[in-house]
Amino acid sequence: MRISGGSLLGFLKVIGPAWIVMIADVDAASVVTAGESGALFGYRMIFVLLMLILPLFIIQEAAGRLGVVTGGGLASNIRSTYSKRIAVLASIPMFLTDFLSYVVEYVGIAVGFEILGISPVISLPVVYVLHTLLVFTGSYRRTERILLVVTALLLFSYVLDAFLVKPDVHLLISTGLTPFQPYLSPNFAYLLAANVGAVVMPWMLFYQAGAVAQKELKQNQLTHERLETFLGAIASEGLMVSIVIVSAQMKAVNILSPASLLNALVPLAGSYAFLVFGLGLVSASFLALVVISLASTWGVAESMGWRAKIGDRFRVARNFYIVYIFETLPAVIFPFLFTNLVSVMLNLMVVYVFVLVAPGILTGLLCSNGHLMGKHVMSVSWRLIYWSMLTLVVLAGLLALPSLI
Repeated sequence: MRISGGSLLGFLKVIGPAWIVMIADVDAASVVTAGESGALFGYRMIFVLLMLILPLFIIQEAAGRLGVVTGGGLASNIRSTYSKRIAVLASIPMFLTDFLSYVVEYVGIAVGFEILGISPVISLPVVYVLHTLLVFTGSYRRTERILLVVTALLLFSYVLDAFLVKPDVHLLISTGLTPFQPYLSPNFAYLLAANVGAVVMPWMLFYQAGAVAQKELKQNQLTHERLETFLGAIASEGLMVSIVIVSAQMKAVNILSPASLLNALVPLAGSYAFLVFGLGLVSASFLALVVISLASTWGVAESMGWRAKIGDRFRVARNFYIVYIFETLPAVIFPFLFTNLVSVMLNLMVVYVFVLVAPGILTGLLCSNGHLMGKHVMSVSWRLIYWSMLTLVVLAGLLALPSLI
């Protein structure tokens, strides 16, 4: 797609909500999922990851479309179109499972800073304070600019590491880009389901719709928002591919163990690659911590009818700020109790597939509502694609269900 000067300027004004949520999708749990995929199956999961660009774009496009057209978040639209009860039922499961995500992100932050030589005793309290202060910048746009810088650090880190480990290009093409993969292998099927769970998580729908509403994008900016979502989907899965490449070169390694990463990565690509990996893990975990907690808070606040706009005075949006400040606090202590949560992270990715069902269905129904969406309602063909992609994502989760029982 060729973008003229004026269109490019318009696109740059829009960029933020979709890009941030797509890059935040590559959180600590996603890093572990991609890392396990590369360590166990080399480049073979790359084909699956590239195929996931389509469902990621289609499902997230609906959330962005809803936010732009209605000017409201997902939960507020569910509440106004259906009922408060349905809005609460759609957001509370996400709110509850997101606690595990906060634990995962704080573990990722602790490990990443340990790689950089900083103790969790120092890093975790500081990160918690920074996470809290981000909603007191005075406006959503200021918060967004900070998060965009973090996305740049994340992209730089993992893409650079993928080059530093010197991947076998011939093997990557012959095994990673072919559709013929060991789908019948239980381990491959489980990791496939985990990667599908990592591609579209319920908080992503709430965040993109909510952030678009916070940014107050207009309907004439919808085309640029869709382009941002598409480019973000490519970048998100590209990051996952980069992590698979790095872990495939390192072979068997515990991503959450600094000592294991040191022994595997330094002989392969040098100490610089080791430190860059740590920077990437910190960036990924911090970005996801902020985005997930914002999405979760917006979901609860909107479903309850509370004010939830970044920039409002504390007394005006008191409930929103209180939930955001305290929802991640209990998770800070977990990295001091547990460090190896690989299996928990993988299982969380699979569980997310099922938590996605309710908000995914409601997003599709809302975007198919002609009274609500007007001329931007989903076309019949687009609805068919949306429901097909959502169904495929859920069916992939079912593949791993026996492993969870």
